[in-house]
Amino acid sequence: PMSKMNDGLFHILVVRASCPRWRLILMLLQLESGNHIHCKGLEVISCHAYRLEPLSYNSYNDIDGELVEDGVIQAHMMPRGAQFFAGKVD
Repeated sequence: PMSKMNDGLFHILVVRASCPRWRLILMLLQLESGNHIHCKGLEVISCHAYRLEPLSYNSYNDIDGELVEDGVIQAHMMPRGAQFFAGKVD
């Protein structure tokens, strides 16, 4: 909810393994309203670039709902890297 298309930031949501499953389910149910941001057990990290290094092999990596292979994941923000146009909807 605090993210804007042109803020130049990644907003990484981290749920640690110590988070109980019932709490994770509550977070998922609150995604549409944006209230998941206030859930205990969720950590939000805002940054211009990141590098994630797994602590062990066979880690489970998920980016935007897509399963990603084991290994290092890194990205950086490209200023004005995308342009969006919207027309009038009748």
